[in-house]
Order: sequence, then structure tokens, then C-alpha cells
Amino acid sequence: MCPSMDDRVPCSDRELARSWQGVLGRLELELNPHNFAAWLRGTRAVRMDERLVVVEAASEMACSWLNQRLKVVVERAATQVFGPEVAVEFVVPGTAAPGVAITAHAPPGRSSGRGPVMGQLNCAYTFEEYQAAEGNRLALQSCLSLVEEMDFRISPVVLFGAPGMGKTHLLHALACRAAEQGRAVACLSAEEFANRFLGAMRDRKADEFQAAVRAVDLLVIDDLQQIMGKKATQDELVHTMDAVCNAGGHVVVASEKHPFELDLPERLASRLAAGIVARVEPFRIAERRAFIERVARRLRASLPGWATDRIAGCEVPSVRVLLGAIHAAVGLERNGMLDLGRLDAELGRVALAEASNGMIGERELLERIARHYQVTVDEIAGRTRRGPVAEARAVSVAALQERGRSLSQLGSLFGQRDKSTISGLAERGRAIVAGNEGLRAIVA
Repeated sequence: MCPSMDDRVPCSDRELARSWQGVLGRLELELNPHNFAAWLRGTRAVRMDERLVVVEAASEMACSWLNQRLKVVVERAATQVFGPEVAVEFVVPGTAAPGVAITAHAPPGRSSGRGPVMGQLNCAYTFEEYQAAEGNRLALQSCLSLVEEMDFRISPVVLFGAPGMGKTHLLHALACRAAEQGRAVACLSAEEFANRFLGAMRDRKADEFQAAVRAVDLLVIDDLQQIMGKKATQDELVHTMDAVCNAGGHVVVASEKHPFELDLPERLASRLAAGIVARVEPFRIAERRAFIERVARRLRASLPGWATDRIAGCEVPSVRVLLGAIHAAVGLERNGMLDLGRLDAELGRVALAEASNGMIGERELLERIARHYQVTVDEIAGRTRRGPVAEARAVSVAALQERGRSLSQLGSLFGQRDKSTISGLAERGRAIVAGNEGLRAIVA
């Protein structure tokens, strides 16, 4: 065995390895089996400098985790083998050669940098870039409370709302801020959580997955609706949430629907609903105008007031659609092509493209109507009044209104027409469909 550190006698490689196995033996008895298997099994002491023992771990994430989360426990066990005041530093393989500087670890209780992260973060999404509005204020403040010095911290937090409303932006802003504070974070889509869990089960490494994901300070799950009907994954998420919350951590989830509307098992839905459930809603007109001006400044573009007003007047279904409209206007302006007709055509195309993604079958429906009249979807969304196009537009408006689209939404989709015009088109379209058996079959 290595002599006490106070003897100042260098360890041989064999003695160092034997001593580290003694440390691991003590840790295996002291730690949760899952944590020991996931983080410490297979580690190797490779160097000893004065009072510092340098140990290789499997990955950068493992090193971050061990140096920040288990340092105190590991060093306590190490002092029983190496002597008092010993320090242990975990490094990735290949970085502990003689002459390579090892950064001293932080004092107990203080973060030494970015915390370990499971999953991929997009830190271009920040709280500073997120526009606060009436429809997202509760969601924003609930997320901020988890990373700022506030007395009001409730978990879990559930954000729900239609696609493209900025829920993912908030999740990544929160996860990045938490990681910057040195906290351990797991940020995964529900599908990725399921794939990782099922893959670990298949490879007989479920213990490692569970040890890693259940020990985080912040668990972030996006697109919860992706695990509907996946019982094993739902059960695992329940156990993971319990482990994180019971250890003093926090859980934040995003979904397109309220947890009670997702056909989830009661034990999962009730846990989610026990925290804060915040709906994220579209911008109001003044908020849309502020968002347009903010994005234009970021793009170093100057849109004329009439264009800003035109875009802001669209009751678009999501922030994503609004952003697409702004980009379209900026593109036209930079190419000297910005006028009312072109802007309206672009707004219609952007809105229809989003409609096709937001409601299954909507785009196909419009394409079927266009083929019936031998016109294009772009013509239907535009301003032309050519006979077949006008009739196809009326039928399209009527069909989409039957699917729940409001007059305001339809006005935005079809050339920025006002509500009275859209109402007239819908009435005409219903009359056309009622008298045409072929069209009834198309729009059914």
C-alpha cells in the first residue's frame, strides 16, 4: 500500500493501483449501488502529486459528476487509505500524463464550473432573449424561480400549449442557467428519455441509466405527449421524478396539452398537476408588435411601419409563425421587393405551412381542393380573384372553419382578409360543397 502522504515517499504504479482499489472497496460499501456502478466502477488512479491523487474516469460527464457531486464522499474514503488532507481529482483518460497541469478542485460546497449535463442543450435560448407577455408570464416566472434566489419555488412545473409557442426556449434557457450554476441537469425530450431507458434495459445497463438520471438537480422533459401509451417509460418517469424531488431537486416538463388531457396514468398525471401547470398562449397585438421590432433589431433590419403593423395585425397561431413572417418581410426588404402584395402573399404562405404542420390532414385537404379546381395552394392563399381560384378559396375557408379555425385565423391564412369577407367566403363555400357530391367527398 502507499505510505501516508506525510511520508512524502512516491507511490509506485502498483502500490497506487492497490491503494485506489482499497478506496473503491470502502466506497462500494458506503454508496448506493447504482451510483457506485454508474460513476466509480472502472476508475483508475494514474498519478499522485504531493497531496493530490489523480484518477481517470470514463467520460467528461463522469468526471464533472464525481468532482462536483461525490468529491466529499470520495475524499473521506481516500483519507482512510492515503492519509489526512488528501485530495482526489477525476480526469478523462489521457490527460493525466506527467507535466500536464491538473486544476485544483473547488472547496466543499462551491461549484467549480459548469455542472454535468445529460442530453443536448441549446444555450442560444436564454431568458434575456425570451419575450415576456401576458400569455407566458406564469410559465416564465415559474422557471426563473428555480434558478434565482426566490422563496417561491414549486416543482414540478408543467408548461403546456400549442406547438411553436416558445416552450422549448424556456426549457433550454432554464437548463443552461442551472448548468452554469454548477448544478447537474438532465434535459431530454420524452422520446429521448424513452429511447435511453429502453436501450439501457436492452443492454442490461438500467442501473447505470437510473443512477445518472435520478441523481440530477434539475430534470427537464420536453414534448411529454410523445410517451402516451408507453407504460414502461411512464412508470420509469414516475420513479425518476420521485427520486429527483425527494432529493431536493426540481422537475420541469413541457407538453402540447394539459397533463389531464394526455391519457396518462393517474399516478403520473397527478404528480405533474400537483405543481404549477402554466398555459403558454399567443401574443396579443401590442406584444406581437414589440416582438417584431425586437427581432428586426437583432437582424439589423429596418421594417417600415406599415409592414410592422401588417404583420402585427395577423392573429397567428404561434410564435414560430410570427417569426417566419418577420423573416419573410426582412428578406423582401433587403432585396428591395417589400410591398403590400408580396408581403401578404408571403404571410399567407408562412401561415399555411404552419397550418399543415399543426393539424394533421389540413395541408392535404387544401392540396386536394386545389387539384380539384386545377389551381395551386399558393393561389388559394393569395389575392387573385380568378374564377376557379375564388371558388377553391371559398371551399377551403368553409372546410377549415368546419375543422375549428376561427374567422381571425382564416383571415390571416387567406391573404389578410377581414372577418366579414371570410364569413362571406365560408357561407359561399358551404353552399358550393352542399351542391357538389365530389367536393363533399373531398372535404369529409
